[in-house]
Amino acid sequence: MDKSIFPNLFTAANLSFGVIGITLAAQGEFTGAALCVLFSLIADGFDGRVARALGVSGPMGRELDSLADVVGFGVAPAYMLFMYQLQNMGWVAYIPLLAFSVLGAFRLARFNIMTEEVHGYFLGLPIPAAGCMAATYVLSGIQLPQWLLMVLMVVVGYLMVSRVHHPDFKGKGADRTNAVALVITAVLGVAVLVWDWHAWPVLVFALYAVFGICNTIINTVRQ
Repeated sequence: MDKSIFPNLFTAANLSFGVIGITLAAQGEFTGAALCVLFSLIADGFDGRVARALGVSGPMGRELDSLADVVGFGVAPAYMLFMYQLQNMGWVAYIPLLAFSVLGAFRLARFNIMTEEVHGYFLGLPIPAAGCMAATYVLSGIQLPQWLLMVLMVVVGYLMVSRVHHPDFKGKGADRTNAVALVITAVLGVAVLVWDWHAWPVLVFALYAVFGICNTIINTVRQ
């Protein structure tokens, strides 16, 4: 038996949850759609580990994984947010929908061609973090003004293709971790919780993005 079938099953699950999430969002089942994004995250976390454990890592699996990620963490979350709050905004709502999903695809393509160049950090916000940010936003029950949600979707799309460095949690990072960045991130997190404690699920991923921005700016200025 070809051992590569086992990691590919997890990748297929990632893709499947993305497709199911899209259909649920189209039916107005937003909680189910958001949960599908989180299930995609779990499946995505296993495919690479299983492939490495079985010694079957290769370009085929990497490309298949990226295709699944485009759906599970790019298209599905963007469409979910569109249906959740923006579908009555007219043509302008297509801008954040496309920015989030299309820039996510660009981020994955860049990741695949720079695997030998980038080590010790993620270049740009990882698309799973972006997708899970959208999912936890829906699950939290909070609703930002429509214009602000559209702006944030475009910002998150840009962050995915930006040069901002984010921790990869794979051991010692290549970038210095600045205490000032940690303090700014913590203060912002507390302020959001004081504003509305229901936002705590979103903070898990949003503060990860904020820390990356702050830490990159500080390291760039120091250089």
